[in-house]
Amino acid sequence: MSDYIIFTMGVSDYALEVSNIDRIDQIPNLTPIPNAHPFIDGLMTYQGHTAKVINFRKMTNIQTEEPPLSTQKLLIYRSSDGFFAIKVDAIRDIIALDDAQIKPYSHHVKVGACLRTRGVVEYKKSLVVVIDSVNLPEDEVV
Repeated sequence: MSDYIIFTMGVSDYALEVSNIDRIDQIPNLTPIPNAHPFIDGLMTYQGHTAKVINFRKMTNIQTEEPPLSTQKLLIYRSSDGFFAIKVDAIRDIIALDDAQIKPYSHHVKVGACLRTRGVVEYKKSLVVVIDSVNLPEDEVV
């Protein structure tokens, strides 16, 4: 059994394993990066280092209106490349899930080059997409 953080983007819910999240934070002032990948909103300071901030809405091509910045959150995500932040609309809950509760796809679904999903889980009468991994986009401009 593992703990998952459920977050909202537009009208959809997603889940990330808590063990990959170092911290949940408010969105600070971001430093823009000239010619950055369209998914990258800018840089922030985290634990004395700079960290890129990925806009999950742009990554998944969600078309609904972005909520006020004051309600959005950053998930500080730990990967093999270090830390980066994922900007999400809101945190919905933290729940414990057994692997058997996650209904897998017939194969891993990759959304673009940066997001890999694992399956779905039913939560409060809706389906939540369980994310397997998130990667930073390549540095070249798209």
